[in-house]
Amino acid sequence: MASSRCCLARLPSKAPTQSQAPQACPSSWVMYMGVVYAFIYFSTDQYVPSLPQMESDLAGSQALMSGTVQLNLVVKSIFGLISAGLSDRIGRRPVVLACVVLLSLASSCCACAGRIEWFIAARVLQGMGESVEPVLFAMARDYFPNPSERFRVMTTLQISAIVGTAVAPLYGGMCAAYLSWRLSFFGLAVVWGLLAAYAFWAMVESRPEGNNESYLKNVARILDPRLLCLLLTESCILGQYFTFNANVSYLMEVSFSRSVMATSSVMLVFGALCGLGGLSIERVQLGSVLRLGRVTLSLLALSGIISMLLGLFFSDHLWCYLVGSFLQASVLMMAWASTNVLFFEPLKDCAGMAASFEILAQSIPPSLLSAMATQSMMKVGPKALTLWQSGACIAGGAIFWLGFGWDPPTWALTPQPSHTPASPEA
Repeated sequence: MASSRCCLARLPSKAPTQSQAPQACPSSWVMYMGVVYAFIYFSTDQYVPSLPQMESDLAGSQALMSGTVQLNLVVKSIFGLISAGLSDRIGRRPVVLACVVLLSLASSCCACAGRIEWFIAARVLQGMGESVEPVLFAMARDYFPNPSERFRVMTTLQISAIVGTAVAPLYGGMCAAYLSWRLSFFGLAVVWGLLAAYAFWAMVESRPEGNNESYLKNVARILDPRLLCLLLTESCILGQYFTFNANVSYLMEVSFSRSVMATSSVMLVFGALCGLGGLSIERVQLGSVLRLGRVTLSLLALSGIISMLLGLFFSDHLWCYLVGSFLQASVLMMAWASTNVLFFEPLKDCAGMAASFEILAQSIPPSLLSAMATQSMMKVGPKALTLWQSGACIAGGAIFWLGFGWDPPTWALTPQPSHTPASPEA
């Protein structure tokens, strides 16, 4: 929360650009969106260090327990197609309220699960509730049409999420080590209930009016080849994150015989580096979001190359995997944020539908990549995990440059001021 406040101090106040545009978004509501976004990932990350213990308690297996992470992402992406598109039609507020209430109920079900089958069913419910994520992205597009302003907003949201994902494994690991992993889910149920109550009291509608395009025309706009390359780039970026997130506990605790708290500490450092890397890169004045995307995607690909070389020669040592993962973490967040802003720029009047396609790209391909990395690690060992994870980073940089960065569309070349009021032609 403190990190969010520091970032919000730099946020601009948006003046409406059209008569039907929503009013300026208050900083408190941006903070609320950041908290919701953080707890979406907190809900999964908090139990990742406990996967081996939960496997025993729920009579599951390594493949099934890792699969609960990946299944949740698939469910979220599928229902995101419905929730985000629906928010374009009926409004953001009812969709957000329904999803947050469902998350509270689903967290309680996870805590009460007695067998792996019931836990999987509860995680499906959580995935349905987490389909609120693309609606948050659409709300950011509603309130902040200027790319530079929206970039800072998305950075703020992402830093909030990084803080959540950094603290989550420590919280979940401590609950599992000293009390029970079920307690962490009960705590989540309370938090989601409080967030639902605040949304019911404070949320106002932000959906813009005037979108008369047909569904198929909007889909055609979203699947423009250049925008499709941005979606594939996001798939690779999130593929790195999900591969690390779903497999680091087994790598640490099974392959290298480390403790649950050691796994939690590694995940804490990974999250902290994501946030610190984002803050440091954002302070570099590069002139436009496009230029920032070019720099960060190049650095991400470079970190993947370094990690792959280390994995080929030193995969039997834990430090090899950790060094590569931490290098990737230092640029991961800014690569994602710049790609996200570029993707939404030409899609103002169908932001909800665009967000649903984005969440699909952020969930299903990364989940498949993570599942393949899990199977490869089980058969080959740590080297396979390192190669899959580094390969995702290299692929993300290559797709971005070949499909977008080398020959960007005209709208991406328009310079955006970062700290001064927008000029008339902007």
